Amino acid sequence: MDIESLHYFKELTKDMNMTQTAKKLYLSQQTLSNHIARLEKQCGTPLFYRKPHLALTAAGMALLEFAERVLASEQDFKGSLADILDESSGVIRFGASFIRYYVTLPAILPMFSKRYPHVSIQLTDDTTNHLREDLQEEKLDVVLTVEKEDAPGFNSIPLLSNQVYLLVADRLLRNYYGENLQTIKKKSRRGAHLADFLELPFYIITPPNQLGTSISNCFKDAGGVPRVYLQSALMRLSSQLATKALAATFSTTMPLINEREQLAEDVNIFPLLYRNSPVHHNLYLSYNDNHYIPKYILYFIGLIKDYYYNVNAMDLTRIV
Repeated sequence: MDIESLHYFKELTKDMNMTQTAKKLYLSQQTLSNHIARLEKQCGTPLFYRKPHLALTAAGMALLEFAERVLASEQDFKGSLADILDESSGVIRFGASFIRYYVTLPAILPMFSKRYPHVSIQLTDDTTNHLREDLQEEKLDVVLTVEKEDAPGFNSIPLLSNQVYLLVADRLLRNYYGENLQTIKKKSRRGAHLADFLELPFYIITPPNQLGTSISNCFKDAGGVPRVYLQSALMRLSSQLATKALAATFSTTMPLINEREQLAEDVNIFPLLYRNSPVHHNLYLSYNDNHYIPKYILYFIGLIKDYYYNVNAMDLTRIV
């Protein structure tokens, strides 16, 4: 069985649609069909049920397991061979959510591309749960997630104790607290308890988003229910709403690295507290440590670790 046919077979099992898979692989439908027919002839049995729709037979499922092992071994061999021959080309399949890659990649890619100009990055933007699944299924090489990867053979490196901050403009505080504005700011200088801000309208990050769960716990600790101005599973509007003094909002270290200077001058950035302790939204870098890792991936990982070592030292608190 040739590697090319196994690759096409594996891709077809993802879509179970001959036309769609052929288009994705830039093949004619007939060419793809010929590869499948060749494999079925070699196996001596059909690999797919054709009606009422395409589905794997028992033989097809067995071949898929075999193909995944063979193709993974081929990838390991190619990576090893590239280093042996001192080749500097390859692909890194990198996964992260928008906020994380938006901050991380611009910071490290200039140095990475200078050393490895012929290595390309395949970026996957998804949630932590999906990224972890893709990593375990070896669809990704490196991921940034908010949960540690505990599966055997995988390495998870803690990158960042991602501080959670409360963003509130003086204009908003003055509207709701008047002369008590300075008292609240002074009290919150080393950390904000939501109990002191419950009269404000809030931009709420909704659970089961991990950040949303942390914020929800802070409101419960404060003994109050937030006045909801707007709610979302994402925090992409936090800076804009805080700047326009429409609501108190939440953010974390990562987006604030880029957005802090764009906030209105009267926006305070208070560290958020839960039971008198700072709230953190941890970040991990995970990769499969169970097979050969090309040097360019190791360098990519090293750059990310170095970048977050410096980020960890930042305190973005701002009391205006």
